[in-house]
Amino acid sequence: MPPKSAAPAPLLPPVAHPVLDRIRAANAMNCGVSKEEEDYSRSEDHGNRAAFDIDLCKAVAVATLGPGAHLVVKSYPDEATALRALRSAEVDLVATASLSIVNMAQDLSFSAPVLEDNQGFVLPSNPGVHSPLDLAGKRVCFLTGSNAEQGLHSYADAHGIRYTWYPFSEAGEMEAAFFTGNCDAITSDLTQLANIRAIDPRRAGEFTILPQTIRPDPLAMATWSGDPHFAAVVYWTVETLLAAEALGVSRGNLASLKDSPRPEVQQMLGQPFGTGTALGLDPHWGTAVIDTVGNYGELFDRDLGPKSSLRLERGDNRLDMQGGELHPLPVRSF
Repeated sequence: MPPKSAAPAPLLPPVAHPVLDRIRAANAMNCGVSKEEEDYSRSEDHGNRAAFDIDLCKAVAVATLGPGAHLVVKSYPDEATALRALRSAEVDLVATASLSIVNMAQDLSFSAPVLEDNQGFVLPSNPGVHSPLDLAGKRVCFLTGSNAEQGLHSYADAHGIRYTWYPFSEAGEMEAAFFTGNCDAITSDLTQLANIRAIDPRRAGEFTILPQTIRPDPLAMATWSGDPHFAAVVYWTVETLLAAEALGVSRGNLASLKDSPRPEVQQMLGQPFGTGTALGLDPHWGTAVIDTVGNYGELFDRDLGPKSSLRLERGDNRLDMQGGELHPLPVRSF
């Protein structure tokens, strides 16, 4: 009597990658960008950073779909609206959102910080003012009900400083008061301060953003937590941008580094045992990302720093090895 055949082993359910599969099926990625329209929301204090956000999304799109990836940019008036669009699958990711308890409790995943958009001060250039402490007794303007108002009160209480409080309910009115000399300083997050300073390019050189900040507000890329694989692609795209700067890899020297003897550079650029297999990406995805947007330093300088109209100093957005707050991880597959 022939032996009974063994029952077939149960098949393991396929791993679902709903966001990644949706992007690849459409051959396009939808990116949410916060334009931070004036007077629309006082829930946070960031300024328009659309160019920076779009470049971050380009990097993820190229990592996911390859060079020449199709990117659809959708703009939203503030961060909360952009995150609602993410949760409803209107977009595949939001380029920058605050790493707050409220946001992180909303079934979202976040990358490492991509921008330390901390609270600071902009003021008419004054050699006698070197830090927020030197503004004691001065008229400091802010938007009522904003996080900046809370941060200013906290800083003043902690340091025993008395400012002349000058609240505004509308950003336009505050900016008009600033440019007519009725504010000795404005406090808000750095991107908003840079946008205020850039309103009149002819006068931008008359105003200084102090290097010291008083309240941290790190921003990171946000994805839906239901697709951890896509979240990993986003996370490691950010780390590749940071690590590329740390390793001296840039758009300008990519070709010359393809045969680099350094194993960490080889891994990043897709040489043997690269990171593509672990992430389900093309072996040369790191090369494509850097070739498209450059390393983090190139991206920052172009979109927020000296090559942009905002002219923000790197400050805390330098790498840790440069004295900043951004900590690149080793990009490797072992």
